[in-house]
Amino acid sequence: MQELTVNLPGRSYQITIGTNHWSASLTKILQERNARQVVVVTNDALQRLYPDLLATELQQNGFETATCVIPDGEQHKTLADLTSIYDFLLERSANRKTWLIAFGGGVIGDMTGFAAGTFMRGIPFVQVPTTLLANVDSSVGGKTAVNHPLGKNMIGVFKQPEYVCIDLEFLKTLPIRELRAGYFELAKHGLIHDRSLFEFLQQQTLEPLDFEFLEEAVTRSCDVKRRVVEEDEHETGLRATLNFGHTLGHLIETHAGYGQWLHGEAVGTGMLFATYVSWQEGHLTEENYQRIRDFLLPLLPEVTLPQLDAMAFRALLLHDKKAENQAVNFILLRSLGECFIQRQMSVETLWEHFGRFLETFPRACRLAA
Repeated sequence: MQELTVNLPGRSYQITIGTNHWSASLTKILQERNARQVVVVTNDALQRLYPDLLATELQQNGFETATCVIPDGEQHKTLADLTSIYDFLLERSANRKTWLIAFGGGVIGDMTGFAAGTFMRGIPFVQVPTTLLANVDSSVGGKTAVNHPLGKNMIGVFKQPEYVCIDLEFLKTLPIRELRAGYFELAKHGLIHDRSLFEFLQQQTLEPLDFEFLEEAVTRSCDVKRRVVEEDEHETGLRATLNFGHTLGHLIETHAGYGQWLHGEAVGTGMLFATYVSWQEGHLTEENYQRIRDFLLPLLPEVTLPQLDAMAFRALLLHDKKAENQAVNFILLRSLGECFIQRQMSVETLWEHFGRFLETFPRACRLAA
Protein backbone atom coordinates (compact mmCIF):
# COMPACT_ATOMS: atom_id res chain seq x y z
CA MET A 1 0.00 0.00 0.00
CA GLN A 2 1.19 3.51 -0.82
CA GLU A 3 0.29 6.73 0.96
CA LEU A 4 0.14 10.40 0.00
CA THR A 5 -0.75 13.43 2.10
CA VAL A 6 -2.53 16.49 0.73
CA ASN A 7 -1.35 19.49 2.73
CA LEU A 8 -3.62 22.53 2.65
CA PRO A 9 -3.71 25.70 4.78
CA GLY A 10 -4.70 24.64 8.28
CA ARG A 11 -5.54 21.05 7.41
CA SER A 12 -4.41 17.93 5.59
CA TYR A 13 -5.75 14.56 4.56
CA GLN A 14 -4.35 11.21 3.56
CA ILE A 15 -4.75 9.16 0.39
CA THR A 16 -4.02 5.44 0.57
CA ILE A 17 -3.64 3.30 -2.56
CA GLY A 18 -3.53 -0.48 -2.45
CA THR A 19 -5.57 -3.68 -2.47
CA ASN A 20 -7.81 -5.25 0.18
CA HIS A 21 -7.27 -2.50 2.73
CA TRP A 22 -10.54 -0.55 2.76
CA SER A 23 -12.06 -2.16 5.86
CA ALA A 24 -9.07 -1.69 8.15
CA SER A 25 -8.31 1.76 6.78
CA LEU A 26 -11.87 3.08 7.08
CA THR A 27 -12.29 1.68 10.57
CA LYS A 28 -9.03 3.28 11.66
CA ILE A 29 -9.84 6.77 10.38
CA LEU A 30 -13.38 6.74 11.79
CA GLN A 31 -12.18 5.53 15.19
CA GLU A 32 -9.43 8.15 15.29
CA ARG A 33 -12.02 10.88 14.58
CA ASN A 34 -14.53 9.51 17.13
CA ALA A 35 -17.21 9.05 14.49
CA ARG A 36 -20.45 7.42 15.59
CA GLN A 37 -23.09 7.81 12.90
CA VAL A 38 -22.01 6.97 9.34
CA VAL A 39 -24.07 7.15 6.13
CA VAL A 40 -22.74 5.39 3.04
CA VAL A 41 -23.92 6.91 -0.25
CA THR A 42 -23.81 4.61 -3.26
CA ASN A 43 -25.76 3.84 -6.44
CA ASP A 44 -28.14 1.03 -7.28
CA ALA A 45 -25.64 -0.77 -9.56
CA LEU A 46 -23.03 -0.96 -6.80
CA GLN A 47 -25.66 -1.90 -4.26
CA ARG A 48 -26.45 -4.95 -6.37
CA LEU A 49 -22.77 -5.85 -6.67
CA TYR A 50 -21.86 -5.15 -3.03
CA PRO A 51 -25.12 -5.12 -1.03
CA ASP A 52 -24.57 -2.97 2.08
CA LEU A 53 -20.90 -4.00 2.03
CA LEU A 54 -19.40 -0.96 3.75
CA ALA A 55 -22.33 -0.38 6.12
CA THR A 56 -22.33 -4.00 7.32
CA GLU A 57 -18.59 -4.05 7.92
CA LEU A 58 -18.60 -0.75 9.77
CA GLN A 59 -21.60 -1.76 11.83
CA GLN A 60 -19.70 -4.85 12.97
CA ASN A 61 -16.92 -2.51 14.08
CA GLY A 62 -19.26 -0.52 16.31
CA PHE A 63 -20.54 2.31 14.10
CA GLU A 64 -24.18 3.25 13.59
CA THR A 65 -24.53 2.90 9.83
CA ALA A 66 -27.03 3.19 7.00
CA THR A 67 -26.82 3.06 3.20
CA CYS A 68 -28.38 5.71 0.96
CA VAL A 69 -28.88 4.35 -2.58
CA ILE A 70 -29.39 6.71 -5.51
CA PRO A 71 -29.82 5.97 -9.24
CA ASP A 72 -26.73 5.18 -11.29
CA GLY A 73 -25.55 7.39 -14.14
CA GLU A 74 -24.41 10.88 -15.12
CA GLN A 75 -28.00 11.77 -16.04
CA HIS A 76 -28.86 11.57 -12.32
CA LYS A 77 -26.16 14.05 -11.28
CA THR A 78 -28.77 16.75 -10.69
CA LEU A 79 -30.13 18.96 -7.95
CA ALA A 80 -33.31 16.88 -7.95
CA ASP A 81 -31.44 13.65 -7.25
CA LEU A 82 -29.21 15.41 -4.72
CA THR A 83 -32.34 16.16 -2.69
CA SER A 84 -32.80 12.45 -2.04
CA ILE A 85 -29.51 12.44 -0.10
CA TYR A 86 -30.69 15.35 2.05
CA ASP A 87 -34.01 13.57 2.60
CA PHE A 88 -32.21 10.42 3.72
CA LEU A 89 -30.04 12.36 6.18
CA LEU A 90 -32.96 14.26 7.66
CA GLU A 91 -35.07 11.13 8.03
CA ARG A 92 -32.26 9.60 10.10
CA SER A 93 -31.71 12.68 12.26
CA ALA A 94 -28.20 13.23 10.91
CA ASN A 95 -26.25 16.06 12.50
CA ARG A 96 -22.94 17.87 12.14
CA LYS A 97 -21.08 14.90 13.59
CA THR A 98 -22.51 12.48 11.02
CA TRP A 99 -19.96 11.21 8.52
CA LEU A 100 -20.74 10.55 4.85
CA ILE A 101 -18.87 7.96 2.80
CA ALA A 102 -18.95 8.22 -0.97
CA PHE A 103 -18.81 4.66 -2.30
CA GLY A 104 -18.84 4.77 -6.07
CA GLY A 105 -17.53 6.54 -9.13
CA GLY A 106 -17.27 10.22 -9.92
CA VAL A 107 -21.00 10.91 -9.84
CA ILE A 108 -21.33 9.46 -6.33
CA GLY A 109 -18.17 11.24 -5.19
CA ASP A 110 -19.33 14.60 -6.52
CA MET A 111 -22.86 14.33 -5.16
CA THR A 112 -21.78 13.05 -1.74
CA GLY A 113 -19.16 15.78 -1.48
CA PHE A 114 -21.73 18.40 -2.49
CA ALA A 115 -24.14 17.08 0.14
CA ALA A 116 -21.38 17.04 2.77
CA GLY A 117 -20.41 20.60 1.92
CA THR A 118 -23.95 21.96 2.20
CA PHE A 119 -25.86 19.82 4.71
CA MET A 120 -25.94 21.79 7.97
CA ARG A 121 -23.29 24.00 6.31
CA GLY A 122 -20.77 21.19 6.28
CA ILE A 123 -20.22 17.69 7.65
CA PRO A 124 -17.19 15.38 7.21
CA PHE A 125 -16.98 12.88 4.38
CA VAL A 126 -14.68 10.19 3.01
CA GLN A 127 -14.07 9.14 -0.58
CA VAL A 128 -14.01 5.41 -1.42
CA PRO A 129 -13.83 5.50 -5.23
CA THR A 130 -14.69 2.35 -7.16
CA THR A 131 -13.66 3.35 -10.70
CA LEU A 132 -10.26 4.10 -12.17
CA LEU A 133 -11.53 7.51 -13.27
CA ALA A 134 -12.67 8.43 -9.78
CA ASN A 135 -9.41 7.10 -8.30
CA VAL A 136 -7.33 9.67 -10.14
CA ASP A 137 -9.83 12.46 -10.77
CA SER A 138 -12.85 13.32 -8.65
CA SER A 139 -11.83 11.65 -5.36
CA VAL A 140 -8.87 14.01 -4.83
CA GLY A 141 -9.01 17.78 -4.65
CA GLY A 142 -12.38 18.71 -3.20
CA LYS A 143 -14.25 19.89 -6.30
CA THR A 144 -17.89 18.81 -6.07
CA ALA A 145 -20.78 19.67 -8.35
CA VAL A 146 -23.98 18.67 -10.12
CA ASN A 147 -24.91 19.26 -13.73
CA HIS A 148 -27.32 21.75 -15.24
CA PRO A 149 -29.03 21.14 -18.62
CA LEU A 150 -26.98 24.01 -20.06
CA GLY A 151 -23.61 23.00 -18.67
CA LYS A 152 -21.69 20.28 -16.85
CA ASN A 153 -20.65 20.78 -13.20
CA MET A 154 -22.01 24.32 -13.14
CA ILE A 155 -23.44 24.13 -9.60
CA GLY A 156 -21.10 23.08 -6.80
CA VAL A 157 -18.87 23.82 -3.85
CA PHE A 158 -15.30 23.11 -2.79
CA LYS A 159 -15.38 20.46 -0.06
CA GLN A 160 -12.24 18.53 0.76
CA PRO A 161 -12.62 14.95 2.01
CA GLU A 162 -11.24 13.87 5.36
CA TYR A 163 -9.65 10.83 3.76
CA VAL A 164 -9.43 9.09 0.37
CA CYS A 165 -9.38 5.28 0.42
CA ILE A 166 -8.40 3.88 -2.99
CA ASP A 167 -8.79 0.10 -2.97
CA LEU A 168 -7.94 -1.28 -6.38
CA GLU A 169 -9.84 -4.52 -5.75
CA PHE A 170 -13.07 -2.71 -6.68
CA LEU A 171 -11.75 -2.35 -10.24
CA LYS A 172 -12.23 -6.08 -10.81
CA THR A 173 -15.93 -5.57 -11.57
CA LEU A 174 -15.36 -2.74 -14.07
CA PRO A 175 -15.93 -3.34 -17.79
CA ILE A 176 -13.04 -2.42 -20.08
CA ARG A 177 -14.93 0.66 -21.28
CA GLU A 178 -14.89 2.10 -17.74
CA LEU A 179 -11.22 1.22 -17.28
CA ARG A 180 -10.31 3.02 -20.49
CA ALA A 181 -12.28 6.06 -19.39
CA GLY A 182 -10.09 6.26 -16.29
CA TYR A 183 -6.96 5.60 -18.30
CA PHE A 184 -7.46 8.88 -20.15
CA GLU A 185 -7.31 10.82 -16.86
CA LEU A 186 -4.14 8.93 -15.93
CA ALA A 187 -2.65 9.90 -19.27
CA LYS A 188 -3.82 13.49 -18.84
CA HIS A 189 -1.77 13.98 -15.69
CA GLY A 190 1.28 12.63 -17.48
CA LEU A 191 0.76 14.76 -20.57
CA ILE A 192 0.39 18.04 -18.69
CA HIS A 193 2.77 17.66 -15.73
CA ASP A 194 4.76 14.40 -15.68
CA ARG A 195 6.36 13.06 -18.85
CA SER A 196 7.75 10.03 -16.99
CA LEU A 197 4.20 9.03 -15.99
CA PHE A 198 3.05 9.18 -19.61
CA GLU A 199 6.04 7.05 -20.66
CA PHE A 200 5.30 4.60 -17.84
CA LEU A 201 1.73 4.20 -19.10
CA GLN A 202 3.02 3.41 -22.59
CA GLN A 203 4.75 0.32 -21.20
CA GLN A 204 1.54 -1.43 -20.10
CA THR A 205 -1.97 -2.31 -21.19
CA LEU A 206 -5.17 -2.51 -19.16
CA GLU A 207 -5.92 -6.14 -19.89
CA PRO A 208 -5.37 -8.25 -17.91
CA LEU A 209 -5.49 -6.12 -14.74
CA ASP A 210 -2.06 -5.74 -13.20
CA PHE A 211 -2.48 -4.38 -9.68
CA GLU A 212 1.21 -3.71 -9.21
CA PHE A 213 1.22 -1.53 -12.32
CA LEU A 214 -2.06 0.14 -11.36
CA GLU A 215 -0.91 0.92 -7.82
CA GLU A 216 2.17 2.68 -9.17
CA ALA A 217 0.27 4.47 -11.94
CA VAL A 218 -2.56 5.64 -9.68
CA THR A 219 -0.11 6.79 -6.99
CA ARG A 220 1.92 8.81 -9.47
CA SER A 221 -1.23 10.28 -11.00
CA CYS A 222 -2.66 11.24 -7.60
CA ASP A 223 0.69 12.76 -6.69
CA VAL A 224 0.47 15.07 -9.71
CA LYS A 225 -2.98 16.19 -8.64
CA ARG A 226 -1.89 16.52 -5.01
CA ARG A 227 0.91 18.92 -5.95
CA VAL A 228 -1.40 21.01 -8.12
CA VAL A 229 -4.16 21.19 -5.49
CA GLU A 230 -1.70 22.14 -2.75
CA GLU A 231 -0.52 25.09 -4.83
CA ASP A 232 -3.95 26.19 -6.08
CA GLU A 233 -6.84 24.69 -4.10
CA HIS A 234 -9.60 26.87 -5.56
CA GLU A 235 -8.50 26.92 -9.20
CA THR A 236 -7.31 30.50 -9.53
CA GLY A 237 -4.34 29.55 -11.70
CA LEU A 238 -2.33 26.32 -11.97
CA ARG A 239 -5.24 24.00 -11.15
CA ALA A 240 -6.98 25.08 -14.34
CA THR A 241 -4.38 23.05 -16.24
CA LEU A 242 -6.17 19.92 -14.99
CA ASN A 243 -8.92 20.91 -17.45
CA PHE A 244 -6.79 19.74 -20.37
CA GLY A 245 -9.20 18.05 -22.77
CA HIS A 246 -12.25 19.19 -20.83
CA THR A 247 -13.37 22.04 -23.11
CA LEU A 248 -14.42 19.73 -25.92
CA GLY A 249 -15.05 16.93 -23.43
CA HIS A 250 -17.74 18.87 -21.59
CA LEU A 251 -19.25 19.97 -24.91
CA ILE A 252 -19.52 16.32 -25.98
CA GLU A 253 -21.20 15.31 -22.71
CA THR A 254 -23.66 18.20 -22.76
CA HIS A 255 -24.51 18.16 -26.47
CA ALA A 256 -24.85 14.38 -26.74
CA GLY A 257 -26.89 14.20 -23.53
CA TYR A 258 -25.51 13.29 -20.11
CA GLY A 259 -24.76 9.60 -19.91
CA GLN A 260 -24.35 9.00 -23.64
CA TRP A 261 -20.56 9.10 -23.29
CA LEU A 262 -18.53 8.44 -20.16
CA HIS A 263 -16.73 11.47 -18.79
CA GLY A 264 -13.32 9.92 -19.42
CA GLU A 265 -14.25 9.01 -22.99
CA ALA A 266 -15.35 12.56 -23.72
CA VAL A 267 -12.21 13.98 -22.10
CA GLY A 268 -10.05 11.54 -24.06
CA THR A 269 -11.53 12.87 -27.30
CA GLY A 270 -11.04 16.39 -25.95
CA MET A 271 -7.39 15.59 -25.21
CA LEU A 272 -6.83 14.51 -28.80
CA PHE A 273 -8.46 17.76 -29.95
CA ALA A 274 -6.33 19.87 -27.58
CA THR A 275 -3.20 18.04 -28.76
CA TYR A 276 -4.20 18.71 -32.38
CA VAL A 277 -4.78 22.41 -31.64
CA SER A 278 -1.43 22.61 -29.81
CA TRP A 279 0.28 21.27 -32.93
CA GLN A 280 -1.75 23.43 -35.35
CA GLU A 281 -0.95 26.55 -33.31
CA GLY A 282 2.78 25.76 -33.48
CA HIS A 283 3.35 24.96 -29.80
CA LEU A 284 3.88 21.19 -30.09
CA THR A 285 6.43 19.47 -32.31
CA GLU A 286 5.35 17.06 -35.02
CA GLU A 287 7.13 14.23 -33.21
CA ASN A 288 5.33 14.79 -29.91
CA TYR A 289 2.02 15.35 -31.67
CA GLN A 290 2.31 12.02 -33.46
CA ARG A 291 3.39 10.22 -30.30
CA ILE A 292 0.37 11.44 -28.34
CA ARG A 293 -2.00 10.90 -31.27
CA ASP A 294 -0.81 7.32 -31.73
CA PHE A 295 -1.27 6.62 -28.01
CA LEU A 296 -4.79 8.03 -27.76
CA LEU A 297 -6.41 6.94 -31.04
CA PRO A 298 -6.53 3.16 -30.42
CA LEU A 299 -8.20 3.73 -27.04
CA LEU A 300 -10.83 6.26 -28.11
CA PRO A 301 -14.45 5.38 -28.83
CA GLU A 302 -16.10 6.54 -32.05
CA VAL A 303 -17.99 9.59 -30.81
CA THR A 304 -20.99 10.70 -32.86
CA LEU A 305 -22.55 14.04 -31.96
CA PRO A 306 -25.86 15.59 -32.97
CA GLN A 307 -25.58 18.24 -35.67
CA LEU A 308 -23.66 21.29 -34.49
CA ASP A 309 -23.23 24.70 -36.11
CA ALA A 310 -20.98 27.61 -35.15
CA MET A 311 -23.69 29.30 -33.08
CA ALA A 312 -24.47 26.17 -31.04
CA PHE A 313 -20.74 25.48 -30.62
CA ARG A 314 -20.26 28.99 -29.29
CA ALA A 315 -23.17 28.73 -26.88
CA LEU A 316 -21.95 25.41 -25.49
CA LEU A 317 -18.39 26.65 -24.94
CA LEU A 318 -19.46 29.91 -23.32
CA HIS A 319 -21.69 28.05 -20.85
CA ASP A 320 -18.59 26.18 -19.65
CA LYS A 321 -16.78 27.25 -16.46
CA LYS A 322 -13.63 27.92 -18.48
CA ALA A 323 -15.27 30.72 -20.48
CA GLU A 324 -14.14 34.29 -19.85
CA ASN A 325 -15.06 37.51 -21.66
CA GLN A 326 -16.82 35.66 -24.51
CA ALA A 327 -13.73 33.50 -25.04
CA VAL A 328 -12.25 30.31 -23.58
CA ASN A 329 -9.25 29.65 -21.37
CA PHE A 330 -7.90 26.67 -23.31
CA ILE A 331 -5.17 24.29 -22.09
CA LEU A 332 -2.45 23.62 -24.67
CA LEU A 333 0.71 21.50 -24.70
CA ARG A 334 4.24 22.76 -25.27
CA SER A 335 5.80 19.34 -24.88
CA LEU A 336 5.23 16.00 -23.21
CA GLY A 337 4.66 16.85 -19.56
CA GLU A 338 4.48 20.61 -20.14
CA CYS A 339 1.31 22.62 -20.68
CA PHE A 340 0.09 26.20 -20.44
CA ILE A 341 -3.18 28.14 -20.33
CA GLN A 342 -4.02 30.04 -23.50
CA ARG A 343 -6.21 32.71 -21.98
CA GLN A 344 -9.26 34.00 -23.83
CA MET A 345 -8.83 31.93 -26.96
CA SER A 346 -11.56 32.95 -29.35
CA VAL A 347 -14.46 30.59 -29.95
CA GLU A 348 -14.16 31.31 -33.68
CA THR A 349 -10.56 30.02 -33.69
CA LEU A 350 -11.60 26.87 -31.85
CA TRP A 351 -14.52 26.36 -34.25
CA GLU A 352 -12.13 26.49 -37.21
CA HIS A 353 -9.82 23.99 -35.52
CA PHE A 354 -12.81 21.78 -34.70
CA GLY A 355 -13.86 21.62 -38.35
CA ARG A 356 -10.39 20.50 -39.40
CA PHE A 357 -10.25 18.08 -36.47
CA LEU A 358 -13.45 16.38 -37.66
CA GLU A 359 -11.98 16.02 -41.14
CA THR A 360 -8.69 14.65 -39.79
CA PHE A 361 -10.18 12.19 -37.28
CA PRO A 362 -13.60 11.14 -38.65
CA ARG A 363 -13.62 7.89 -36.66
CA ALA A 364 -12.74 9.55 -33.35
CA CYS A 365 -15.41 12.26 -33.64
CA ARG A 366 -18.06 13.07 -36.19
CA LEU A 367 -21.39 14.85 -36.52
CA ALA A 368 -24.54 12.87 -37.25
CA ALA A 369 -25.83 13.15 -40.81
